[in-house]
Parts: sequence; structure tokens; C-alpha cells
Amino acid sequence: MRKETSMFGYIVCIKDKLDKAELERYQHIYCGLCRNLKKRYGQLHRLNLSYDMTFIILLLSSLYEPEETETSFRCSLHPTSQKTAAENKFTDYAADMTILLSYFKCVDDWKDEGKHLRHWYASLLEKEYQRLKAIYPRQCRSVSNSIQALENIETKDPSQFDQAINLSGEMLSEIFVYHEDFWSTSLKSLGFEIGRFIYLMDASMDYERDKKKQNYNPLFHMKKRPEEMQEILEIPIGNAVRIFEKLPLLQDVHLMRNILYGGVWQQYFTKYQRKGKYNG
Repeated sequence: MRKETSMFGYIVCIKDKLDKAELERYQHIYCGLCRNLKKRYGQLHRLNLSYDMTFIILLLSSLYEPEETETSFRCSLHPTSQKTAAENKFTDYAADMTILLSYFKCVDDWKDEGKHLRHWYASLLEKEYQRLKAIYPRQCRSVSNSIQALENIETKDPSQFDQAINLSGEMLSEIFVYHEDFWSTSLKSLGFEIGRFIYLMDASMDYERDKKKQNYNPLFHMKKRPEEMQEILEIPIGNAVRIFEKLPLLQDVHLMRNILYGGVWQQYFTKYQRKGKYNG
């Protein structure tokens, strides 16, 4: 069995190292994405919400500085308090990419483990995927090709773990690029390194489960246990930080540094009881 492809859950902030204004800003962007998913795709699809895509909104918004709107609303999940949603064109983009990645995640889970609920949900998303394919051919092609190539490696040539790691990076690299322009190369490189980091982090976090279920996991072929992965994980995230610091970012830069320097490590250090330096 292949290791399932996971793309969400690690690119998050350390909340107690943000001041009140930064934490509110982070929540406003997150609520904006949630509200956007509901408004444009329906209530059910809010289940795909992730902080990973919140980072992409923060990054692209800081780089391109689009016009933004703030809306006060009552959230059905938190009806007792007033919420604020911050949205711009990158909120729309992040919502679309959320649906795109969710579609492929469901297809992958169906192929991998025969999860009937995921098969049903992939069928539900099929129409939306075809629409997104016409709007974002580059991103859809990258995700589709990368997942297919990953499947071939994981099922037929599992010793090629370096290629598998890089394919995960290639898949996410195109998601970081809204449109081709002067900043495309830097954004692709940043997405590539974060994609590699996520793949290795996911393998580290799922090590015992994959071993029990006999799923593919690159750590088995790297002859590494998850407790030994910190230095290896530092390579792609370190590369990502260097690329990030060269971009002309001002808005929300401390918030994004909180995520890249510390937040990405939270699950790893919590699970393996390692002392990490959170520099967010």
C-alpha cells in the first residue's frame, strides 16, 4: 500500500508568540477563507479549511498588496461572538486551491485504502475540479502529474525516495504561483521547499501508523526513525526561509516568520518530545 498524500496541517503559527493585533489578523484571514469556501462552494466544503492555505494568502497578499475588504458576520460555528473576515483576490485563489487539493486527496485515499466516503466526496467535487482545470490548467496539471508520478514510485520503485520527496515539492511549487510574473521563480522555489518539508514531516508523524499498516514511508528506505529527522527536516525549511527573506515583504512579515521559524515544528516537537527553538 502507498503512503497517502497529505498536504495540510503543519504550516501554522505559534499563537502565544503573537501579539493581540497579529493574532486577530491571522484569525481574520482564516475566517475570510472559511467564509469564502462557504459562499462560493457551500457549507460542506468548509471542512477542507486549513491554516496552510492561510499562509499562502498572507504571503501573496504581502507580496502583491491587493485591495482587501473586511466584513463583520455571525459564524454558525461560533454564534455567540461577532467575527471579522478579511478577503481579497488571493482568498478566492486559496479557496480554489483548497478544493483542487481536496479533490486529489480524496481520489488518492480511495485508490490507497478504498475509503468509500472519500470516493463519494471526490465524485461530489468532480464538477468543481473540471471547472478549476479550465481556470488553472498549470496548477491542475502539476498536481495531477506529481501525484501520478508519486504513485509510480511508491508502488513500483520505492527506493527512489529522493524523487518522491521532490515530486511533493514540485506539486506545491505551482500552487504558490498565482500567475506567471517576475516573482514566479522565487515563489515556485519557496513552494518547492515547503512541499518537500511537508512530505518529510508527514512521513515522520505517520511513521508508526505506516509501519503498522505496511504503507509506503520514505523513512523506511532512508533508514531513519522520526526522532532522527530534525537535521534533515531543517534543510528544506531552511532553504524556504532563505528564499522567503529575499522577498520584499512588509505586511504581516513577523506573522509569517512566526510560522516558518517555529510554527512548522510544533507537531514534531510535541510528538517526539524534542526541545526546539521557536523563533517566531
